[in-house]
Amino acid sequence: MTHSDTPPQEPDAPPAPSNNAIGRGALTGSVCTMCSRITGLLRDVAYGAAFGTTGAFSAFVVAFTIPNIFRRVFGEGALSEAFMPLFNEKLEQDGKPSAFRFLSTVLTLTAAALVAVVVLGVIVCLVLQPFFPDGHANTTLRLLPVMLPYTLFICLFGLLCGVLNSFRHFAIPALAPILLNVVLIIATLFICPRLGTQPDEQFFGLAVAVVVAGILQLAILLPVLRRFGFVLTRVKGLLTPDIRRLSKLMVPGIVGASIYQINVMCDRILALSLESWAAAALFYSERLVYLPVGVFAVALSAASLPLMSRAVAAGRQEEVVDAIGYGLRHVIFLSVPCVLVLMMLGQEVINLLFGRGAFDDASLRQTFAALLFYVPGIPAFAAVKIVRAGFYSHQDMKTPVKVGVFCLILNIVLSLILMHPLGHRGLALSTTIAAWVNVLVLGFLLCRRLRPPAAALRPVVLSVLRVIAAAVAAGCLIAYFQPIVVAAFFSDAITLVISLVAASVTYLAVLTVLRGREPFELIAVVRRKTR
Repeated sequence: MTHSDTPPQEPDAPPAPSNNAIGRGALTGSVCTMCSRITGLLRDVAYGAAFGTTGAFSAFVVAFTIPNIFRRVFGEGALSEAFMPLFNEKLEQDGKPSAFRFLSTVLTLTAAALVAVVVLGVIVCLVLQPFFPDGHANTTLRLLPVMLPYTLFICLFGLLCGVLNSFRHFAIPALAPILLNVVLIIATLFICPRLGTQPDEQFFGLAVAVVVAGILQLAILLPVLRRFGFVLTRVKGLLTPDIRRLSKLMVPGIVGASIYQINVMCDRILALSLESWAAAALFYSERLVYLPVGVFAVALSAASLPLMSRAVAAGRQEEVVDAIGYGLRHVIFLSVPCVLVLMMLGQEVINLLFGRGAFDDASLRQTFAALLFYVPGIPAFAAVKIVRAGFYSHQDMKTPVKVGVFCLILNIVLSLILMHPLGHRGLALSTTIAAWVNVLVLGFLLCRRLRPPAAALRPVVLSVLRVIAAAVAAGCLIAYFQPIVVAAFFSDAITLVISLVAASVTYLAVLTVLRGREPFELIAVVRRKTR
């Protein structure tokens, strides 16, 4: 997006200065996140080989969902999204000492609240256990008290990651999840099998490993924070005007994020009510869908939000418009090929990653069936993070919440309607539809607020058209040549690699012929980063 009436830049022209910063931050975050996502895939491969889509693993997935709900609500959700604009405003206007005092106060209050949540959650689980003496519900309730302390560590970790992003430090926050993945891989392959033959015994070891990994992730951030001058201080008078202001911003976000995560939990429970394997199949397919989203969309939004917040605080509205357009163009450029690959080659990808051990042919069919209905939502899952950042930079938490509540209700209604004729595929399809409604409505409302000129919207529209044309060309190539490649090679891995390389080359070549800017902008960012 550009906020002037001048023609769009040529493909080899550098992006605007603020976009350079976003691009560099997103590149660092994406590369480091890719490393952590690769280990995450290896972790899921270990899960598949050891547990497949068994009912016991479905129970573990449901139990692990609970602390992850709090992570997304507090660590990466409402608290972080409300806190970061205020923190960056203090950095911009009052300097580091004031911002760090504010951070100390927020950390103290957050830790106290999370400890209370963990204690209450453990008590609730112990009270409910006698009412579910056996089955997968009992397994879930036995694992939850062990894993709930992870909530404290991962929420504080998410908040501190946002602080480091404000100082343009993206590497360690993006790499830290590798610790979680490595610990869980070790636990799955080497510790769980030695704890016994019963699922309860094996998954108890995995639950302990989750908490250990949470402690390690938080610990690795502390030395980096000290390098930037942060020391946790005892602050007198916790309920300061800044905290009251933060609370007012947080409440709508907590409501919206909580409702969304309740929806995620409902999907898990509905999946368990369908078949014992359904929750596990949805888990594996979600992992593939959210892999690209986590690599580039999260990195772009993390790099964009601090810059947009400071631009809003300084009254530079055109930079906000420019940053949102830049983020959307690159999200579209990177997400559409992922849709193409997973739709046309998803079965081969699943088989290559998970097709071993307990992950049998039935697991493959179940996972691929869900994947087909999740994949069309990838651009929406990615783009909504950029669009929300536009609201959060203006300290508007209410609008995303209102739209999110509507989409939550839509998702639940669609799930109940579609789950019977389509099974677990209906749950995936309802999530995809709700995601597209969410991003389109938010995008419309954001345009009404920012009122970008036609010249600002034109590059995004043209980018969408170019990307679709390039993706269609790459899809035709895959459809025509894949049977030939399959006939020539016996190895599924070689077939998949050749297909991916050919499709990627075609996609980029067509996009270049159509004068797409995004590949050249990424190349320019890489060159500046490696100088």
